[in-house]
Amino acid sequence: MSPETRLKLGVALLILGLIMPAGTLAVAGTNWPLAVKTVLSSILLFGFEIMIIPAVALMGKDNFDRIWAGAMRHLKTLKPAGGVSKRRYTIGLCMLVVPALYAWIASYAPSWLPEDYVLRVWVNLGLDVVTLASLFVLGGDFWDKVRALFLHDARVVSPS
Repeated sequence: MSPETRLKLGVALLILGLIMPAGTLAVAGTNWPLAVKTVLSSILLFGFEIMIIPAVALMGKDNFDRIWAGAMRHLKTLKPAGGVSKRRYTIGLCMLVVPALYAWIASYAPSWLPEDYVLRVWVNLGLDVVTLASLFVLGGDFWDKVRALFLHDARVVSPS
């Protein structure tokens, strides 16, 4: 099999793996036994993780590294601007901390959450959106600080 064909088949498997989780909705709508629905939904939900192994084996490490580097290059363009004003940083910190505090307190005081399940889901989704938006409001320097948490050799340099 030619390297070009292997690359195309590997990419097709990756795309299939990305689409597979959507199949859980179709399985949930069936009248199959609960055990069958659970097993199929689990397999479909972890479709990307399952499909990445044969995709890498099929396309080879070089092609996978090329695709991965391209994806990472694209994601780095989404990184927000570096320095932000003090006011924007304060607003971003509030946007990051308030939803986390609310979720933490609400786990001990569930009466703070709405009674209606659908409304509760919307409140939680809204808080998640605020948390994600805060990462962009905080700016690229904050992303570097978060990245430093995962680097063993990173050191704090406080302004004097």
